[in-house]
Amino acid sequence: GLNEMEMMRCGGGGGGGGGSSYKPQVIPHPNTVWKIIPLNKAYAGDFATACHDGMIRIFTTNSTRMASDADRAAFASAVEAAKAKSSTGPSAEEIAGLPKWEMNTTNPGKSEGQVMVFNKNGKAIAAQWSAASRAWIEVGEVTGRNENAGTIDGVQYDHVFPIEMDAAGGAVQKFQIGYNNGDNPFNTAQTFIDTHMLDQGFLSQIADYIQNRVGADAGPTLGAGAAGATSSASGPTPMDLDLEPSTSTTMTSSAKTYQHLPMKGYRKFETGADMKILAKVCGKIREFNSSAIDNNNLSPSEISSDGNVLDSLCQTIATTNRYHATSISDMELAIILKMMKDWSLEHVFPSIDLARLVSLHPDAAKSSRSAVWNSIIHAALDRCDAISANSSIQGAPKTAIPMLSFRLFANCFHGGMGTQSAVVDATNMTRILKCVDEYATSGNKNVRLALVTVLLNAASFMKASAPAGGYQYNSGTDNLPDLFLITVGNICGSGLYEAEAIARLVVALGTAVLIDGTWLAKAKALNMGSMLQHVADQHGEKARAIATEVRSILE
Repeated sequence: GLNEMEMMRCGGGGGGGGGSSYKPQVIPHPNTVWKIIPLNKAYAGDFATACHDGMIRIFTTNSTRMASDADRAAFASAVEAAKAKSSTGPSAEEIAGLPKWEMNTTNPGKSEGQVMVFNKNGKAIAAQWSAASRAWIEVGEVTGRNENAGTIDGVQYDHVFPIEMDAAGGAVQKFQIGYNNGDNPFNTAQTFIDTHMLDQGFLSQIADYIQNRVGADAGPTLGAGAAGATSSASGPTPMDLDLEPSTSTTMTSSAKTYQHLPMKGYRKFETGADMKILAKVCGKIREFNSSAIDNNNLSPSEISSDGNVLDSLCQTIATTNRYHATSISDMELAIILKMMKDWSLEHVFPSIDLARLVSLHPDAAKSSRSAVWNSIIHAALDRCDAISANSSIQGAPKTAIPMLSFRLFANCFHGGMGTQSAVVDATNMTRILKCVDEYATSGNKNVRLALVTVLLNAASFMKASAPAGGYQYNSGTDNLPDLFLITVGNICGSGLYEAEAIARLVVALGTAVLIDGTWLAKAKALNMGSMLQHVADQHGEKARAIATEVRSILE
């Protein structure tokens, strides 16, 4: 047995062991050992292990308490099977499904250091994105994996879990969600919801699923009631979500079922919430602050580099896995608003970028902050109007101000009740859509994608509001359906937009025409169906499939 000079430890990699001044005994396990506890005095020297495979095992040096030969053989067999699985690389089928290395330039990275897996001459190779060189840097061949590791669309994750959702007609939609150790489960769940256009009501359930580290042999079934639960001898029982039929991701109208429509939830722009990028933003603000005049500069306590309000704000934004336990102060929001209102067009854009990221923090976006967000949105719109009216403004501000403002508006739909109530205010919504139309023919693709995302999120909000009586838009010259649909038409006619932007635009229109009869009638009168189909046909299968559904609604 273990004496008081001996110790036990556990760790990842499927192993567990103990050690002191002598060579320790190592007891491999089929999966990660999360905890080891010694038993009470009646079983002195015995200890129990809690393994990720869901099993609790007791080990002893007392021959009278040892398991049978058959049980010990089964344990050894499970360990060997796990070892063999973790030491092998991806299967030929998995490698075949990876993006081709020779086509890596068509898959640009989203952030510095992002890791992606490619198929290079029949081998899985990992590559890391370099923002400076705008290229993938090959790291090496992927030769091993843990039990839950995998790839989704070529992106490597520490854990890949299955999720199933009930669809119309008794069908089941199957998804995969990727999660990396150290990520915020709520952020991962929200990204999954946005990517697959699922109902926002699934957020906490998916996050809980991730946190509970459900084994790969079973996953949650979204939309299933108690009658839909099943059990599995090889893993935990799938999660039962007793949801209303309206939360399904498919929609039935009359006799038709739409696979891609309507949009549910909101797209967001969250890139940049890390200290490397935020440190550059803070540095730029300090640089610009020294140029501010007429008492518009920030005070030393707000801007200095030793524990000031600005650095504290950036640290909070960067620590995304602590959003549930951190807060944004009124002073921090006031600093953002001050810069957005008072600084020159040449200097204002870093503050808009801060507002974009802060809008996604739950404390900053809560309902009691709606007034300050209303002022922030007004300030951003004023700056966009000023850029549009002043042709002498060139360089970074001309592109950065509208791009970051549209990203801010898009995020405000997603952030919380405070940001959402500000962005959907009837006056603000009208101004925002007019601003979108003003920049619809922008020569910058990032501006174009951002403004189309605003249309998408606006349509999603108005459609979600329809069961509660609909969104109360203004009539007459500021009639939102007319403004929205004419803007969509101008975008279609511009010939400027890329495939992803067109796909979002098609979903936005399809969602909008499902709001109510007024929207549908106006879209038909403008012949939006054939116009959209013509544009979508030039931008890939995804856009074409969605446009076909939209046209079926309009005909």
